[in-house]
Amino acid sequence: MLVQEPVQAAIWHCLNHYAYNDAIFLAERLRAEVESDETIWLLATCYYRSGKPAQAYAILKNSTSPQCKFLMAKCCLDLQKLSEAEKVLTGDDLGRSRSLDDVVKEFGDVAAFALMLIATVCFSTERLTRGIEASRKALRLNPFLWSMYEELCRRGDRPDPDKCFSTPSLDSLHHVTGSNPFISYANQQEQPANQVLEPSLKNISTPMQIVNMSALCMSGVRALSPDVTPLAPTRIKRTLRCNPVFTNNYSPITPSFGVIPLALDYLSDCDSISSPINTLTEANDQKVLAKRLLRKESSPLQQTKAANTPLTGVVAPPSLHVQPNVRRSSRLFTSSYNVKENTKSPSRKFATPKSPSRKTKSRLVKQALAKNFENNEKNRSESPVGQVIGSGRTTSEYALNLQRDSLEGLLKLLRDIGTGFLYLSQYECQKAIDALRKLPEHHYNTGWVLCLVGRAYFEINKYDETQRIFERVRKLEPERTTAMEIHSTALWHLQKEAALSQLAADLVALDKHCPQTWCAVGNCHSLQKEHDLAIKFFQRAVQVDPNFAYAYTLLGHEYVVTEELEKGMSSYRTAIRLDPRHYIAWYGMGMIYSKQEKFQLAEFHYQRALSINPRSCVLMVHIGVVQLQLMKKDEALETLDKAIALEPNNPLCKFHRASALAAANRNAEALTELDELKELVPKESLVFYLAGKVHKKLGNTHLALMHFSWATELDPKGATNQIKEAIEPGMSSTNPDHSGAEGDNTMEELLPSTPGQETPGGEAMQETDESF
Repeated sequence: MLVQEPVQAAIWHCLNHYAYNDAIFLAERLRAEVESDETIWLLATCYYRSGKPAQAYAILKNSTSPQCKFLMAKCCLDLQKLSEAEKVLTGDDLGRSRSLDDVVKEFGDVAAFALMLIATVCFSTERLTRGIEASRKALRLNPFLWSMYEELCRRGDRPDPDKCFSTPSLDSLHHVTGSNPFISYANQQEQPANQVLEPSLKNISTPMQIVNMSALCMSGVRALSPDVTPLAPTRIKRTLRCNPVFTNNYSPITPSFGVIPLALDYLSDCDSISSPINTLTEANDQKVLAKRLLRKESSPLQQTKAANTPLTGVVAPPSLHVQPNVRRSSRLFTSSYNVKENTKSPSRKFATPKSPSRKTKSRLVKQALAKNFENNEKNRSESPVGQVIGSGRTTSEYALNLQRDSLEGLLKLLRDIGTGFLYLSQYECQKAIDALRKLPEHHYNTGWVLCLVGRAYFEINKYDETQRIFERVRKLEPERTTAMEIHSTALWHLQKEAALSQLAADLVALDKHCPQTWCAVGNCHSLQKEHDLAIKFFQRAVQVDPNFAYAYTLLGHEYVVTEELEKGMSSYRTAIRLDPRHYIAWYGMGMIYSKQEKFQLAEFHYQRALSINPRSCVLMVHIGVVQLQLMKKDEALETLDKAIALEPNNPLCKFHRASALAAANRNAEALTELDELKELVPKESLVFYLAGKVHKKLGNTHLALMHFSWATELDPKGATNQIKEAIEPGMSSTNPDHSGAEGDNTMEELLPSTPGQETPGGEAMQETDESF
């Protein structure tokens, strides 16, 4: 195995630098040399990362190790072999699987990811209960699995962000971060401080060294070994000076993830930050330290200005004593005068000190080591922090607390984002916007968060705000394609052809292999009334991503416009199969049944859509219209009253409520509602037409003729036949007692206003309909 390890390192080096073909070649050579589960897994990993899950699946069939089984399940999932994927993970077929606790015991550190795969299989096979159980258990093991939280919200579950993103216990940290160096060290025996150079510890980094080195790495400062001198010490100064973390005595953790104060006291020399590495032998350690101390004691020329002036506000662990590390090559940067080629020496000359004898060197070394140890002990005893980290076990606990605080900072951010996402998944859009606005500015001003805000505005029918938010996203992250289908639909409703065409062209140039691109192109052609081309591009979106439910919905809308109702129904059903909570598809099916005058089925599907999005005013209007057709006048009025309570100034709600009042022979209330509606939409012909019908029922013939005349002037083509039927009832086959419902049939043309469907009957009323 000693011969095998360098080859594995070479393979991972190729993988980490995306040289997949070279990694596969080396992994094949390694497997030919050593046939084991480990080499098989490594070769399968190379295949999988290079986008070849079928090859990885083929070589993993007979492997039994947990890591091989996990990768095998991922390959099965990519190859749509759902039953085999679950069998690999749980040891049995669908429906007869072993408990999730057994899965956790078998897979250990990767158990959370195995549970993710099980949840994905369960959701795909419509086993919602087991899928939610697996998702929740995965989140308990690893609260950083955001995709599981998203999936729970999309499936209608209401996970509590405070519970889902709680800090894991120390025993379960390996599920979050894998192997934990702090925990492994905590189990070691305590070592006295005076044995820091003993051979038994030469290959062990102390916890304070780990914390210090990780802090330097996160801040951009490279940790230096004792035998390495920085070529430009001012670079470290600049890094420390530019990093507010160090100047304020805080650890290099971003504010959103928690600012953790370091329990450290001082830094004696910032120009020579050093950290022992575990590859030096004891003799080298002593030799380098002795030379460094001897040079400091005997050479006053090397006492630099930087060493004599400590950097304020910089701290270092008292248990790790930092000494100046000046080599011969660095004296050029530390002398009190500049040294240049072909220049004369300064007038003041210094005598070169005489080199001491070997015995004197040995004596000085011993004295320097003793003095160094005494200084360390003195600093540790004087520092209050040194008392805290005096023992190895106490230091390891301190390091664990640092790690835990860092995790807690990230989890707090996830809780805040999770709260907003949960509100949005339940269509409490204003609450979602308010929650997301409370995020730190540098997180709020990111494409992902702003897309959530834009979608929230879209759901509450504020298309101008939606466009503004998405334009901001485009400026911040022009490469982002996620949620651009919502942006294109908002532009469709705003009738902005130029902006929609530009968006479609940009997305095509950016990525032709994502469904959002072709949804934008399809919406662009739909706005231009080129419905056949729109259908082709929506079909292209489905081909690119067969699991993109919104593309099926837009395709269904176009089929409805072209009167291909069966194809439209098939598209909506596919969207619901992919996403059972996709309320727009439920709405589309209800719309088709309403066109076919199957009003009971239409009401059922509208109610299903409303159960998913209970704050949709337009869905309530559709239900009220269908209930009027089913002669449920009281229920229709109750539904429309709820819609007006949500949006008091929505013209569509007020129009259909006036129609319902007229159908219930509450003519005075209907006229009051219509008078208010005239102020909201003074140029809408259908409002005057309905007012004329109500006046005709009341016997106000002159008022009825006047309103019919106004309706004709506003819309000569659309209202002529309706007015003739109203003036000459014999020409109409509609029962006079159902005149309110007849008005609803006229207004039926206003619904729905969806991509690919036009709304004849006035622009003012059209803009009030909700976007689907």
